[in-house]
Amino acid sequence: MGEVYLGLDPAIGREVAVKTIHPEVAQGTEARERFAQEARAAGTLNHPNLVTIHEFGEDQGVLYLAMEYVPGVDLEALLRDRILAPVEALEILAQVCDGLAYAHQKGVLHRDIKPSNIRVRREGERPLVKVMDFGIARMAGSDLTGSGTLLGTFGYMAPEYIRTGLPDPRSDLFAVGVILYEALAGHRPFEGDTTATVLYRVVNEEPPPLAPSDLHGISPQAGLLLAKALAKEPGQRFQSAEAMGKALRDARDPAWAGLPGGQATRVLDRPLAAADSSGLARGQRVWPWIAALLVLGALGLGAWSQLRPPKVPRLITLEAPVPAPPSAVPPAPPPESAQPPVKTEPTPEAVPAQAPKAAPRPTQASRPRPQLSAQEASDLLNEAALGLLDQPQGSLDRCNRVILDHPLNPRAYALKAAALYGLGRYQEMPAVLEAGREHGVRPVQYLAYGHFTSMLREERRERRLPSEVRESLGAELPRGALR
Repeated sequence: MGEVYLGLDPAIGREVAVKTIHPEVAQGTEARERFAQEARAAGTLNHPNLVTIHEFGEDQGVLYLAMEYVPGVDLEALLRDRILAPVEALEILAQVCDGLAYAHQKGVLHRDIKPSNIRVRREGERPLVKVMDFGIARMAGSDLTGSGTLLGTFGYMAPEYIRTGLPDPRSDLFAVGVILYEALAGHRPFEGDTTATVLYRVVNEEPPPLAPSDLHGISPQAGLLLAKALAKEPGQRFQSAEAMGKALRDARDPAWAGLPGGQATRVLDRPLAAADSSGLARGQRVWPWIAALLVLGALGLGAWSQLRPPKVPRLITLEAPVPAPPSAVPPAPPPESAQPPVKTEPTPEAVPAQAPKAAPRPTQASRPRPQLSAQEASDLLNEAALGLLDQPQGSLDRCNRVILDHPLNPRAYALKAAALYGLGRYQEMPAVLEAGREHGVRPVQYLAYGHFTSMLREERRERRLPSEVRESLGAELPRGALR
């Protein structure tokens, strides 16, 4: 439909994303009106989880939209590279629901929720999410496309939208459920070789069940949450983005018992008090029911105590998994053949009796170094980020300390590369990315950190890197990161 450029607002010096629509696409009243509608719909929204629109206009026949520039990486890339832990996926999609809840309250439907329209960056270890591209959003009461016209991405469309062409807020929430399934299972719930196959499966078939390993580190009841999110009938889904966002955050706790109201209370056909006219008869009819209910309740409580999952402490961080430190293994004694003993024939008076020597006390250097906890590593990286401008060497030292104990932490490598850039030690930067890759850290992960993307933007302006370093980094990073 168009292209997006990184631009600079000359009035106040801020960076913006400038979205333009291809002239051939903009031909005709409907296309131009749809682009203008994006500006009107998104321009009414002001929320931390939604991209802010600054300006809409036309220049030399080209329609453009100037919006907030969001550093980071699209959720699509994170899902493709399988680098999100389930607990992180739940938090990211809970923030998507936060943004959608605000938009829905303003009467705006997105209608194209998908991973490429969700931007993720990190502030410390916490992901921060922005929902982008309300290009086919629909203001409440408007009927630009008419009923029966489908706009959006087929794999994420809700069944009722496919059938009628009429979405509502629960259609956006169905798309969030599709993304959740994709994040947990590693593939979309409704796949097929043709568009017709995909649409048929969305409307008529249930997705394949998740494996227990797909729910590692989160509540097993997340499977029930997902089934509710992907219900074919809108009335069986979450009825608001607020409710779905709360459930997503609750499911981060492995001890979460599931959605409330799973077992509905049975309503009797008639009041028990109407069975007999006398108080004695009413008491005789009521007490058996009460006794039966008490027995059933006791049995149910006993069964529940046997079947409920063990209580697990609530997760409070979103750290990457840290491998356990290798156990200390005492050095093996040297083989006997390495140093043949020398036989001597001491005289009796040459060998005085001696007490056994005490084992030497371990020196400070010989004591094992305590490993950084996840929180200590996060604190060190926060200090490293703060010192990049005026104390890059201190930042570099802190990053090295974290990498020593937490070699899977992508933020440490991202900040280390930025520190080396600030110190002018450009030749060492490719080795940082290579070391991260050896530990399974993918270069695309670095784009989720603002200091790393700021370094790339500065390099695009200043071009300080030697050509061979630039080529080496360009081969590692996603296409266009250094251009």
